[in-house]
Order: sequence, then C-alpha cells, then structure tokens
Amino acid sequence: MKKIFAYGLFIVNLAIIFGFWWQYSGAFFDEGTAGIFIALGRVFALLAVYFVLMQFVFIGRSVWLEQTFGLDKLTRIHHLNGILSIFFIVLHPLFITIGYASANKSSFISQFLNFLNYEDVFEAFLGLLLFAGVVIISINIVRKKLKYETWYLTHLATYFAILFAWGHQLKLGGDFIGNQTFVYYWYILYLVVFVNLVFWRFFRPLFLFYRHRFFVRRLEKETDSAVSIYISGKDMEKFQIKPGQFMIFRFLSKNLFWQAHPFSLSYAPKNNELRITVKSSGDFTSKIKNIVPGTPVLIDGPYGTFTEKAARRDKFLFIAAGVGITPIRSMIESIAKNKDSVLVYGNKTEKDTIFKIELDKLSVEHNFPIHYVMSEDKDFKGERGRIAAELVKKLVPDFKEREIYICGPKNMMFDLRKGLKETGVNPQNIHFELFLL
Repeated sequence: MKKIFAYGLFIVNLAIIFGFWWQYSGAFFDEGTAGIFIALGRVFALLAVYFVLMQFVFIGRSVWLEQTFGLDKLTRIHHLNGILSIFFIVLHPLFITIGYASANKSSFISQFLNFLNYEDVFEAFLGLLLFAGVVIISINIVRKKLKYETWYLTHLATYFAILFAWGHQLKLGGDFIGNQTFVYYWYILYLVVFVNLVFWRFFRPLFLFYRHRFFVRRLEKETDSAVSIYISGKDMEKFQIKPGQFMIFRFLSKNLFWQAHPFSLSYAPKNNELRITVKSSGDFTSKIKNIVPGTPVLIDGPYGTFTEKAARRDKFLFIAAGVGITPIRSMIESIAKNKDSVLVYGNKTEKDTIFKIELDKLSVEHNFPIHYVMSEDKDFKGERGRIAAELVKKLVPDFKEREIYICGPKNMMFDLRKGLKETGVNPQNIHFELFLL
C-alpha cells in the first residue's frame, strides 16, 4: 500500500506539471518547428527541476519512504535519477535556443549568447555546468572508489547549482508568467522537498542525540583489522532498532566529526548498549580504533529492510563473508532461538574470522550449524574456497526451502544471488542490502 501511495504521489505531481505546461505551451505545437522546439524546451525545464528535487527526496532519509523501499534501493535510484536529471537540464537550453533561433532567423550561437544577457540566465548556465560536473564526478567516484571527502564536497555543489538556477525559473519561465496558481504550486513543491530534507537528515539526528546523549562506552579488538565499538546513552530502551538494521554514525571527535558513515548493528541491543563492528579498509575506518571512550556520537537511523520482517518462511540460511557477518550476527542471535537456521561464513583465513567465539557459543546454545569457509588458509581443515551456489548446495542441501540472507562484498552478493537464482531459488527469498551512501 505504501508503494502504491509513493508511486501515485510521484505520478500525480508529474501529471500536474504536464497539465500546466500543456495549458500554456501546448499552442506552440501549431506554430511549426520553432514552436515545437520551444514547447519541448519548456517541458524539459520543468522536468529537470522536478527530477532534481526528487534527488533530494531519494536521499532525504525520510523514514516512511525508507521503510517502503529500503535506503539501498533509494540510493541506487538516486544515482540513476541523477543521470536523467542532467539529461533534461542539457536538453532545456538546447531546445529553447534552437527554437528561438529558428523563430528569429538567427544562428544558434548568436541566440545562445543573446540569452546569456537575460536577467539570471548566466547564473542558470553556471548552475547547469555545476550539475553536469556533479554527475560526471559522481560517476567517477563510484567507478574509482575515490575518497569520501571528494564525494561530500562534490555533492555540496548541488545546493549552489540550485541557487544559481532558481532566479530565472519564475521570471522567464513562460508557463509561470501570468499563472499564479502554478507559481504557488512550484513554491510548495520546493518547500515540501526541503522541509523533508532538513527534518529527516538534520533535525531528527539532533533530536535523537538530545534525547539519548549517545557516546562511545568502550572499544574491543575483534581481529587484527576489526574493532567493535560499544555505544551507550540515556533511555536506550526507547531507541528502537531491529537486528539486521544499520545506522549512520558521526563520531564527534577532532578528525572524524565531519564524516558520517553507515554501519550495521553487530548484536541485538542489550545492557543499554549498541554495538557496531568496523573493519579497517580506508582512511575513515582506519581511524576508528583511535576513538576515545566518552566521544559523543550523532546517530541517524535506524534504517534498512534487511530484517526478519522480510521473510516469508520459518527456515533461514545466513551467508556472510568478512565483515558482512555484522548484521547477520545480530539477526541470528534472535532468529535461531526458535527457528531453523544455518550459517555459512567465509573469510580469507581463520584468524580473520570475526566473532568466532561468539558464534560458536550461539551455535551450541541455539543448536544451529555453522559452516566456516576459508579462501586463502592452506592450514584450515574445514571447507576451503569461495562461497558460491555450488558450495551452498553442498553444505545446505535444503537451501531452496529457506529464506536466504546474504551480506558481504558487492561482487560476492551479486554473483551468489545470480548463481542461486540459476539453481531455481525464488528471488523473493533472497535478501541483501548495499551501502552506497
């Protein structure tokens, strides 16, 4: 029902925009090629703004939308929508210039330079360049896995691009001139989007911090490259989080306060504590081990649909690789108590295995099997290799009868899901999330 409402809201707003556009620009289709280009240029402008505003909705972290689609899916939609946005942003000046150049019997270049002399148009052109730069750099960031700092500073430019482009919209937009109703709608659209963004991304984390006063209680080394951080605060029993979910953490220390990163809960909340476990894999995560107990923490969340709620059966297969064990560790603790569960856990070597002692203890307490798999440990006497569909079939013969939860490196999850689907597993019974924030 929530998905239908979300899709409906998107389509209704799109219909309103097309309705106003057709009312005031539809007549241009009777004026030949020049008129058609002008009319299309106008609708591309409206669509460009609408899809850019949707960018802020998709990354706004509003709880109702996240619980409906999952933050990982919204993030992927955000990436695709960014490409669509720049497509409309570029088509708008291109079609408008071609249309008016044709109508005025002038060249494309002279008409374009003439537009730059209009009020606020030059600023809008700078906004276009900023948007294009953000999209191009963002694509490179994803492909080349550049630093968080690069991603953060790049996305800040989006706000400036919107400011640059705002001025010319209502002053020069032919669909707004003389149409006060559309102007009011446009203001409301901006207002709703940015109130949503400010409330969920900024106000809510600050409110949670005010209410719970989160702080780092202690750190514990798990392996040579992984450390667990225990976070406490006041009235922790009122901070509701489900095993398998993740939160976005901002540690308010000298070197880390300006970065926020997602981490999964690594055990079910207890003793007024939350625990996350972080593996050193970059600039930020390598500094985590140096956090001083007592450091305040801003927490945004919880988020994620990687929970028991997504399951349709009472038999479970958990598959983890490396630090991907963290959300599964929290889930299996609660699920394996009274439901048939199996864990397949892969690492490079036995010494890299996070939570080995905890998992073995849980296995005994709740009577569920664990299959450890090592890819690079020649001395390991158990299963060796990488986790793939054939290995799962060998270790867990009834895997098709189970809800399958996977967490690990992106390529491993995609390859394993593909392999499992090829064996006949229903895709609806395969669950995983990607952190692409």
